[in-house]
Amino acid sequence: MKAALLGDNIGPSLTPAQHEIEGAALGIQYDYHRIDTGGQKLSGAALEGILADAEKMGLVGLNVTHPHKSAVVDFLHRLEGPAKDLETVNTIILRDGMRVGHNTDYSGFRQAVQGKIGSIKGHSVLQCGAGGAGASVALALADLGIERLIIVDQVEQRARDLKSKLNTLRSWLPVVTASGVEDVGFETVAGAVNCTPLGMAEHPGMVFDPWRLRPQAWVADIVYFPRKTDFLKRARKHGCRVMDGTAMALWQAVGAFQLLTGHAPDAERMKNALETLLAQNIDHEKERT
Repeated sequence: MKAALLGDNIGPSLTPAQHEIEGAALGIQYDYHRIDTGGQKLSGAALEGILADAEKMGLVGLNVTHPHKSAVVDFLHRLEGPAKDLETVNTIILRDGMRVGHNTDYSGFRQAVQGKIGSIKGHSVLQCGAGGAGASVALALADLGIERLIIVDQVEQRARDLKSKLNTLRSWLPVVTASGVEDVGFETVAGAVNCTPLGMAEHPGMVFDPWRLRPQAWVADIVYFPRKTDFLKRARKHGCRVMDGTAMALWQAVGAFQLLTGHAPDAERMKNALETLLAQNIDHEKERT
């Protein structure tokens, strides 16, 4: 059984190892590769060619990451579940001549919040970042029963586009947008989520200072390497409850593994594998520096 991860500059990704470790534990001969597009601006024809090559190679499917989660939709036969609503996918199943798109970012974030934060029903939430993962997070927040969503993105049109989508999909949810955090009324915010790359090793920094929040607020980050971003460290010091990106990374991987292989993974075992891989990567980074 063969699968792959498609995205830009994905060399550091832990997804291939995560999948292969769980496959081995289940007794599956499972080879998981990388298709690294290396920051090139791909034409539609080139993206479709990658999918066609994957089919010729006999891959059971692909995981998809930045920046192809939305662009790849044009070359799929069908979308299912949240992927159909969002028109963004992170998992493609290749079977019987069909390309079917799914979105386990949505389910991954939803399960992560339920397990790590608990009920957020009635909360006013600030979300920074309105890209592919941000759209999945926003829909999950809506379905977790939040009362109001504030979307901030440095490209304000991207925030407006996500607001428009949510107005159609979840018309009952009040959504406001901004290009920066200056106009956010932090005293009303019960939770905040970073859906931007800020905090990653190659993108240092914070979307905003979490000390602007009330100490009773919760803070989540979808970045999982490093696990303890500066954003989360400062939020914890302020007294906020925090959720790092490993929770979402785990549950989206659990969902994707089952879709790709047809086998139910052991979530606890996948969590332990992720913890081990993260520790190994931290040790490797320390050796390099």
